[in-house]
Amino acid sequence: MQSILRERLTYLAMSFVVGWHSLAIIIAPTPDGSTIVQTLRAVVQPYLSLFRLDNKWNFFVPVGKHMQFRYMVESADGRRHVFIPVEEPSESISRYVMWREIKYFYEGISESVALRTAAITPLLCQKHASLKPVSISFIQLMELEFSPEDYLQGRRPLDPEFISVNVLANVQC
Repeated sequence: MQSILRERLTYLAMSFVVGWHSLAIIIAPTPDGSTIVQTLRAVVQPYLSLFRLDNKWNFFVPVGKHMQFRYMVESADGRRHVFIPVEEPSESISRYVMWREIKYFYEGISESVALRTAAITPLLCQKHASLKPVSISFIQLMELEFSPEDYLQGRRPLDPEFISVNVLANVQC
């Protein structure tokens, strides 16, 4: 009798988890215009944030053009050094998780340029102190039109002729 009760409680708990997760992934991409959605979002927001499920409608859009973040250190001698801080890792799951977090941070710079560049510039100036940095430029590369024929001809989506360069900020060290 006790094993049947334990089994039913286990199934009840599993059903609750599946139901909770389903509710969360349904609420995550919905627009915030409704009072009901705002109320439900307040309840599930910690869960969404913890598992990075808080996505917008474009989460469901097919993969499109790429964006890549770079920063350029201008040294005291006038030379420019370009860094790509979010190149994909290859070794382990833990490195992948850290790469993903850093990638989200750098991509977030384009959304709140002044706030994030003010926070990260001193760190980058310190990191590249051996270059005697004068300024740091934050750069966003956006992919332009790229076709399968271009790929077959040996070109790649982030080749110079297929990108648009947008300087987000240039901050003095």
